[in-house]
Amino acid sequence: MKVSQHFGLLYCLLLLAQVILSNFCQLGPYVMLSILPAMILCMPISTGTIGCMLAAFASGLCVDWLSEGLVGLNAAALVPVALLRKPIIRIFLGEDLITRGESFSFKKNGTIKISAALVSALAIYIGIYVFLDGAGTRPLWFSLTKAGVSLACCFVLSIIVMRHMMPDDRKQEGLR
Repeated sequence: MKVSQHFGLLYCLLLLAQVILSNFCQLGPYVMLSILPAMILCMPISTGTIGCMLAAFASGLCVDWLSEGLVGLNAAALVPVALLRKPIIRIFLGEDLITRGESFSFKKNGTIKISAALVSALAIYIGIYVFLDGAGTRPLWFSLTKAGVSLACCFVLSIIVMRHMMPDDRKQEGLR
């Protein structure tokens, strides 16, 4: 099964997994779990910035509406990640990926580069999310602790998600 052919189905299933994660995996006030930035980062390179931003907005609203109650919080935090997706890919994975329209993978680009891109996307998302969630009512130490712990937990989950969303070069070579 090629990931590129079934990306929409995989994206919808992971969106459902995020809704379940948001509803049933509340680990406390210091931890927020989200795989949404990884899903946006793994969208095909051929997807334009506007299309990616619309998908991020719709995904964020879907998760907000079906789970957390604060409608617009995930959407507001996810749209900047979609806006900065191509610059993040340019900085950490190289310009040639975007010019050729190739997908990136752990085998081609390496775990360190992909991890750096993922941490950047997660930091943008979590920073905006925690800022908007607290809205100046929580102390700085609480917000920084929540952002740090959430970043660590989301990174582990997102690496697993990215391994499944990216095309596997070995499987692709076997199909040719």
